Parts: sequence; structure tokens; C-alpha cells
Amino acid sequence: MSDSIATRLARRRSTSPLLLPALSLVTGVICISFTGIFTKWAAMPGPVTGTIRMLVAAVVLALPFAREARAWTSRDRQGIKWGIASGLWFAINLGMLTSALLLTSAANATLLDNTAPIWVGLGALFVFKERLGRPYWLGLALALAGAAVVTGFNPLAGMRLGAGDALAFVGAIFYAGYLLTAQRARRDLRSFSFSWLVAVTAALTLFATSLLMGLPFTGYPITSYASVIAMGILSQAGGWLLIGYALGHLPASTAVIGLLAQPVVTGLLAIPLLGEAVTLQQMIGGALALTGIYLCLRSKDAAAATASAEAIT
Repeated sequence: MSDSIATRLARRRSTSPLLLPALSLVTGVICISFTGIFTKWAAMPGPVTGTIRMLVAAVVLALPFAREARAWTSRDRQGIKWGIASGLWFAINLGMLTSALLLTSAANATLLDNTAPIWVGLGALFVFKERLGRPYWLGLALALAGAAVVTGFNPLAGMRLGAGDALAFVGAIFYAGYLLTAQRARRDLRSFSFSWLVAVTAALTLFATSLLMGLPFTGYPITSYASVIAMGILSQAGGWLLIGYALGHLPASTAVIGLLAQPVVTGLLAIPLLGEAVTLQQMIGGALALTGIYLCLRSKDAAAATASAEAIT
């Protein structure tokens, strides 16, 4: 009897450290899944929506950032340039994604934006010379085929890809740039410092873009401002911080599965909140795309493990 109780306690000790990161991942994914919903409700031009969203996040993160900044070391200061570069990539992606959400469905835009891991893999291949195996290329083919099915893209019909779908698809490349740069930035910067630098840089970049395009920041309904402020608090300041915490504690395969749920959650939320119907074609294409992305990421994890083993031996 005593042995069984001791065994149970040991199991609890071994699994409980993963409980908080797992809950953080699930909660974070739900938070960022509301991005498409809030953007649709706001109905503002993409750069304007992005500016206000990132400004709100910067204000929310200002106090914890100030506390971290007081304890900065020379290593933290070396990461500033990478944090700023990450913010620039994120600003371009955010401007394109928020614009895409006004031109296509929330489910489509979110799914195509989440093809970014594919481009991260290609970037790692050409920039960092990482080896990519056959499962990666199979995953890439599946993901692209799934994206084509979701959007109804048919190259034989005259390249009639919708403007919103095209924006989200191209925006995913800049999202991949953000992920690659963020990986480097987080070597030196802690989470609040990194998130605040990204928010401020993106806010300034999108503000300048809005001015150059002549986009106004006033004259929108109060519901539009409320939606963007909620997005800045819930999706940006809350969701991405929770996900960042989870990624530092969970196995990569577990985190990948959780993050791939974002397009699915957004699609489900869009049914009651936006009245968007999900067709069988979208479900099949979404399943193909998510499977393909998962294969790409698992392939990269396997390659990294092999490289580590070779380095040890």
C-alpha cells in the first residue's frame, strides 16, 4: 500500500511541472485564435488595426519590461537589435494579415498565415544550411496542396487566387522571418523585454505606414476601437506571452500540435461569432495543410536531434 502511494506521489511530481506550461499553451492558443474575430469586428484598415493593437500591447507590457530592463546585462543589450528586427518582420506580417482578414474568411486567412513553419524550414535550409529529409518535403507538398484546396486555387483556371488569400499567403513568409529572427533574439533577451521591443517596433513601423498611406486613426465606431484594444490585450500581450512561456518548458512536438490548433479554433469561433460557414472542402484542405505542417516540423525536430547526437559522438 505504501509503495503504491509513493509511486503515485512520484508520478505527480514528475508530471505536475508540465501542467502549468500545458495550460499556458492551451490558453495562449485560444487567445490568439480570437485575432481574426476581433479584426473582422474592427473593420479598420490593416496598418491602423496593427498600430493600435501593438501600441496597446506595448503599454500593457511597459511595467514588467521596465523591471527587466533595470537588470539588463551586456548580453541583453546585444539582443536589442534582434528584438527590433523581429518587430519589423512582425509589423509587415501583421499589416498583411489584418488586411487579408477584411478580404477573405477568418478561417482561410488564419490557416494560410500558419503556413509560416514551412517557410521557416526553407529559411533554415538556405540560411543556416540545415539538412531537410524526405518527410519535410512530403509535408511541404501536403501543406501547399491543403492551402490550395482551402482557397479553391486552381492554376489551370487562370491563377484566380483571391486577393485576401494571396495577402495571407505572402504574409506567412514575413511571419517566418519573424520566427527565425525571434529565435536568435531570445538567446539574449528575456520574454518581457523581447515582447515589448517587438510591440514598440511594430507599432512605430505600422504607424509610419499608415501615415504614408494616408489612413486615418479617427472616425471609426467605438466598437471598432474596443475590438482592437481587446485584441492588443488578449491576443498580443496575453496570448503570445503565454505561448512563449509554454515553448520554454514543453517538448517541441507537444507545442507544435497545440499551435497547429489555432486555425481550427479560429474556424470554429467564426461560425457563431461571424456567421462563417465551414465547407467540406475547407475542412479537407485544412486537415491536409495541418498534417503537412506537422510533418515539416517533426522532420526538423528529428534533424535537430540527429545533429545533436552526431555532435556528442
